[in-house]
Amino acid sequence: MKNCHTSRRRGFTLIELLVVIAIIAILVALLLPAVQQAREAARRSQCKNNLKQIGLALHNYHDTHGSFPPGYIARYVSATDPASAETGPGFAWGTMILPFLDQSPTYNQLNFSLDATDPANIDAGRQVLSVFVCPSDTAPGTFTVSDGTNDYQLASANYVGIYGYGSVTMAPGRPDPAGILYRNSRTRMRDIVDGTSNTLLVGERSWQHQFVSGQPSIDASSTWYAAIPGVMRPAGMGMMPDEGPGSLVLGHVGQTMMGGMAMHHTPNSTNHIVNFSSRHEGGIQFLMADGSVHFLSENVDYNLFRWLGQRADGNVVNFP
Repeated sequence: MKNCHTSRRRGFTLIELLVVIAIIAILVALLLPAVQQAREAARRSQCKNNLKQIGLALHNYHDTHGSFPPGYIARYVSATDPASAETGPGFAWGTMILPFLDQSPTYNQLNFSLDATDPANIDAGRQVLSVFVCPSDTAPGTFTVSDGTNDYQLASANYVGIYGYGSVTMAPGRPDPAGILYRNSRTRMRDIVDGTSNTLLVGERSWQHQFVSGQPSIDASSTWYAAIPGVMRPAGMGMMPDEGPGSLVLGHVGQTMMGGMAMHHTPNSTNHIVNFSSRHEGGIQFLMADGSVHFLSENVDYNLFRWLGQRADGNVVNFP
């Protein structure tokens, strides 16, 4: 009689299975940060490319018109008038450079004899343009502002013009010292006495500021389209009045308030909505007046940051 041997296939024991799962989990945990870093590096590179395109467009505008575009346009106001005196049209520097960003179709939709808030124009202001959006930011495509009577939906953007030192609400047409882009500005290359490689032109701003421990996040949304007349938004700073239309398209490098209190903050350090910020680790990217793009550490010395944002203060600086 022949013996029959039944072969049995041996499987994993529970302990072996748990060990394999643990090893896989460790490998994933080790790999995930590297993947995230690679993705952020790609997003940061795209953000830098956006700023370079914007810089080229601003230079082409200067070549065509003899100056950089105004930070935004307001009629019937003097340089010393506050934002409360503005009536329009409101169109911002981002709108002015659209033809130089291959966005002529959007630009051609606009009727510049009318205000930015006019029904014939406002639809264009809701168009999200990727060149104005940092891919690291999580801003919604549009946001809503109010002039106290009407609500306006605007396209989000992450790049704002360098106003200089001062209040974009109390003195939007006269920064002191001046940057390059402010209300009704017409800054020429020769006005940048400190040198184009030492002067900031455009910087990043995240749509939310939450840099003060224990404080809620503040909506700091910006747009490429216009500084809508009459818009007032929470400043993000306790005991400080609301900020006006200029906060939608401009950023400052500090100001002195009534009573002599100085607001001197570096990027990524204040909830104030007029400052600069980004979702990049450790700092933000700035476009210089010479068209180059540099990453500025959030730990930069404040005085250096301020001097970089003022076009003719005479201080000798070297971008870190």
